[in-house]
Amino acid sequence: MASEKKGKDLLIGAIVGGLLGAATALLFAPKSGRELRNDIAENAKAVSDKTVQLATSVSQKTQEVAKSVSTTTSDFVGKAKDTATNVVGTVRSWKESKIDDTDLQDDEETSEAAEDLVILGNR
Repeated sequence: MASEKKGKDLLIGAIVGGLLGAATALLFAPKSGRELRNDIAENAKAVSDKTVQLATSVSQKTQEVAKSVSTTTSDFVGKAKDTATNVVGTVRSWKESKIDDTDLQDDEETSEAAEDLVILGNR
């Protein structure tokens, strides 16, 4: 957003500066009224053409940057999704292994308790 404003400000500044410079040069040149009017008309057309060229160039570059940003953003989103999926899978497998370990420990404790009861019952 800020870079768009800077680009617009630069374009406006270039146009205004060009117009002021051309007008100043023409007004201080020692020419007749007819020659001066012709020069002003020619320079106004040249400035207008240059402005159209600059606007077109800025528009094309803006579109290129927008495509690049879009592509980069899509890549980052894809990588973030892949990473999140991997993390979720890792956590799930870790959680399942903990549950399995707990079940094994419970089974071992139950077996030991049963053996203790059998030993006590045999006495």
